[in-house]
Amino acid sequence: PGNQYGIPYLWGTTGIGVNEKLVKAALGDDAPVDSWDLVLDPKYASKLKDCGISFLDAYDEIFPAVLNYEGEDPTSQDVNLFKTKVEPVLEAVHPYIRYYNSSKYINDLANGDICAAVGWSGDVLQAAARAEEAHQPFKVSYSIPKEGTLIWIDMMAIPIDAPHPDNAHKFINFLMDPKVIAGVSNTVRYANGNKAADEFVDPDLLADKQVYPPADVRSKCYTLPPYPPKVDRQGLRMWTRIKTGR
Repeated sequence: PGNQYGIPYLWGTTGIGVNEKLVKAALGDDAPVDSWDLVLDPKYASKLKDCGISFLDAYDEIFPAVLNYEGEDPTSQDVNLFKTKVEPVLEAVHPYIRYYNSSKYINDLANGDICAAVGWSGDVLQAAARAEEAHQPFKVSYSIPKEGTLIWIDMMAIPIDAPHPDNAHKFINFLMDPKVIAGVSNTVRYANGNKAADEFVDPDLLADKQVYPPADVRSKCYTLPPYPPKVDRQGLRMWTRIKTGR
């Protein structure tokens, strides 16, 4: 009630997944894989056009990332700032973006069909695991951009008209069991918010600073308030123009 309490399910970051072999072939050993420059600076993005860049189809994550990249407040809801700071950056790299999609990039990274993706941490790591399992001749890796990025949290919720709220609470309690939620993290490669689960999380996953970023990395990251309906409508229209190039 009143959103006073919440139960985190999993959490992660929005960053950059790369096919190391293809990116290195296009940009050399000094490719800025740990920076938004890789996909937001035409100097680099143009050279990745042939091997393929994908963006999340999520303006409410991409716009804040660009604001942050431009030295602005990523939580800003100023539409004029979107127009002056965000739109020019995204329009400049639009010709080099193969597609905007929030799920297709997982398989495409794993299969070597694209070389860079703005995506969610666990999704990229799932792509990396699939590539490894398939014995692909390349490695997929994930980076939290050094300029900072979004930390998001998936929350569990029960709709007010849910027919079986008691069962929903039982399920939430089940997922809050440290061993259970650790098993979820081990499978989908996303961090969980249950401190007691740490001892059951795969040690390699727990030690991965791209999954469980240390304090100095988290200090550069941000969380976002929701956009009011009016801002949301204007942002979506702007996003549609950017995606279609019109």
